[in-house]
Amino acid sequence: MDRLEVARFSTLPEAELATELLRSHGVDARVTDREMANNAAHLQIAMGGVRITAPDFQIVQARDLIARARRGEFGGVDAEETDEWMVGHTPGKVGELDEHEIRGVMGSAKRAGIAVVVVFFVGLPLVGCVVMALSGG
Repeated sequence: MDRLEVARFSTLPEAELATELLRSHGVDARVTDREMANNAAHLQIAMGGVRITAPDFQIVQARDLIARARRGEFGGVDAEETDEWMVGHTPGKVGELDEHEIRGVMGSAKRAGIAVVVVFFVGLPLVGCVVMALSGG
């Protein structure tokens, strides 16, 4: 049994997703360039992308499934058409951002950091210049 190339993808996650789609339809698909994509990601484009292979007797089915996926047949409802995916995850109306909801890792320390940077890198040099100008030095 020979393994033939089904398709190539520009990223490893995209290839993995396509592989799982094929497997869910009974195709023995494999990502053959996983090590290259993990160890030398900067070479993915030069190598022609990340390849998926399948057994020769399943190649027609596999290529048909990939072509259908690229046309969007397995996508279902577009995220832009409905906001249901956000229900229960954000307070208030969909699309509105509560300013207290997302603070990041730094929280209010980010504002204090900005103040320190402004004082030390703008304020102090400016004060030094004014003092030197007034002292005539």
